[in-house]
Amino acid sequence: MQFVAWSIFFSALVLFPPPSLATLVEGVVVVEQGPLVGAVVSAYGSLKDVRQGTPLYRSSAGERPGSYLLDLPPGGYHLVARGKRGATEYFSFHGANPVKIGSEKLWLPFIAVPDLSSAMKATADFGLSGVVTYQGKPVADALVSVYPAGGEQFRGVGLATQGTGPDGTFSIRALEGGYTVVARKRMVANGGMQMRKGDLFCYYPGNPVSVADGAGTTIEIPCYPKDDVEGFLAEGITVPRTRHHLARFRERIEEAPARYGVSGRVTDRSGEGMPGLTVMAYKGEPGQLFRMNILRLKSEFMGTTDATGAFTIGLKEPGTYYLMAREFAGASPHRGELFGLYEENVDHAVTVTGQLKDVGMTVGRVMADPAGPREASKGRTTGGKPIPPKGVLRLEDSVIDRDTVWNGRVEIAGRVVVARGATLTIRPGTAVRFRKVDRDKDGVGDGELRVLGRLVAEGTPRQRIRFSSAENKPRPGDWSYILLFTSGAENVMRYCVVEHAFTGFQAHFSRAVVSDSVFAGNHEGLRFGRAELRIEHNDIERNRYGIRYHRLEGPVTMEYNRIRGNGVGIFFVPSGQNRVDFMPDEYEADPAYAMMPVIRFNAISGNREYDYRFGDRQRYDTVVRDNWWGTTALDRIYLKIYDRKADADLGAALLTPVLTAPPRGAGVRR
Repeated sequence: MQFVAWSIFFSALVLFPPPSLATLVEGVVVVEQGPLVGAVVSAYGSLKDVRQGTPLYRSSAGERPGSYLLDLPPGGYHLVARGKRGATEYFSFHGANPVKIGSEKLWLPFIAVPDLSSAMKATADFGLSGVVTYQGKPVADALVSVYPAGGEQFRGVGLATQGTGPDGTFSIRALEGGYTVVARKRMVANGGMQMRKGDLFCYYPGNPVSVADGAGTTIEIPCYPKDDVEGFLAEGITVPRTRHHLARFRERIEEAPARYGVSGRVTDRSGEGMPGLTVMAYKGEPGQLFRMNILRLKSEFMGTTDATGAFTIGLKEPGTYYLMAREFAGASPHRGELFGLYEENVDHAVTVTGQLKDVGMTVGRVMADPAGPREASKGRTTGGKPIPPKGVLRLEDSVIDRDTVWNGRVEIAGRVVVARGATLTIRPGTAVRFRKVDRDKDGVGDGELRVLGRLVAEGTPRQRIRFSSAENKPRPGDWSYILLFTSGAENVMRYCVVEHAFTGFQAHFSRAVVSDSVFAGNHEGLRFGRAELRIEHNDIERNRYGIRYHRLEGPVTMEYNRIRGNGVGIFFVPSGQNRVDFMPDEYEADPAYAMMPVIRFNAISGNREYDYRFGDRQRYDTVVRDNWWGTTALDRIYLKIYDRKADADLGAALLTPVLTAPPRGAGVRR
């Protein structure tokens, strides 16, 4: 009996701490019709405790209907209110969670919404879908984000973020697992980071949401307006005002100046300030490889440039942040859009420990800028570093910020970025070799040549430019790729040999001519998404995938190439399967760019598995006529074609008429 008594005593001590150790938190819980009588506010030590339903403390009833009293020791808590009115269960996850409690007494109101978790449905569709609502009506242009169910925060873009349509609906491709789902809607698109009074915050009451293997889940996410109790209540309904002797939580927060932030200026290549651009910061990890998929997502940390190009972004905490400036947030980069990344390092990131000032960013027009010099340097230099006349230029992580020429031998142990407005020219006969440096331990070397400006690599039939591994026993994937990304001017690769890469050449939101080159012994020879490309007279052989593409957005021309000896000659995949992901899994061509690539006059044969293959869920028909497939017998050709004939859910490869002989001049011109 004594043991039981002590257990009861200690349990009571947890749920009701001694007054000398506690801070009073008082408030009211409201629904549209007024105070929610009998509502209980629970304080949890972590999101895990919220998921498990194990609070540290529970409130007692206040003096007025719907009011509560909660004594809490100083610390951080996740506060959740629940109650019932009639037959409807109500729920509120406070948008300020985790709330930090000090020694000052607080007034903290809750706005509760109907708990619609019982309406969750399993569907035959793959992933997570549903509708975002406010007071029963759909919310357009809200951002729905999913986070790992086991995580302890839900800030930023999460695993995926998608906007709602005019009818408030969303559909996110999600694999089997559990997710925390949160939606937000800023009522005024001012580019600010902090959600303001009246913005909608929407935490799904049934979190975490489970998605079964091969199935889908549909939910409704109800919202409430941040810090706007009066605006939420039905017409004619009021609640008592706060007690004067208590500090109002939001006012206390707003009085404190932001501790963390980034400010600076965005200019074009001539140094002129660029007004009206959205500048976004994305939380990352130190040393993490740049996540290119985030560029189509909005961030919760945003600012807008003023008439001089100046911007300020408020941040909640210190850390590493990727920076980007652009005209159109929340979509893949557009042709002609003003766009730029932070370019002072290869990570495109800054480290914030307080207020970081004087950050400069340069923007240019995607796939539309003319070529032009940027403080051109003379001779054999890279980023101002001279190349020894007969030596080897050795580079680690480097940014080339002015026009530069490589000639001779170059060895790279890291990532080299050609900044916007700079041109890297590589002379005939130059050998560029990459050491295998695998900092993220994914088995693929991190070495890359990333071009935001312009690349001109023009060899000759006798003096080819060679990109290869510097390892004694080279293998595919010793280095990452040559990557053209949001480049403005036309890039050129002629008479080059590219070996031992994960992908020999990638182009996304860029323009290029790739001709008379050899792509051999890579995991992938070439890969592209939205781009303007001419891929002509190349030998593409002995790769796992010869050419891999995931968008029908061009114009793209592939002619007179010899594609042989690969695992798969040409692979058309939905972008969700790509290592670099720019689009949702269920691909639909952007109507503004939709254009079938021209694939003709190529010799495509002798590939081990397939000469042409569709990836899963790729339902577009593609035209691949006027090519040589090693034979004219269609039944034999289709043995190496994986399309609708093999899987009824795929598109069809429209390959007739076929050439009756290899096209004259296919491959590298000698």
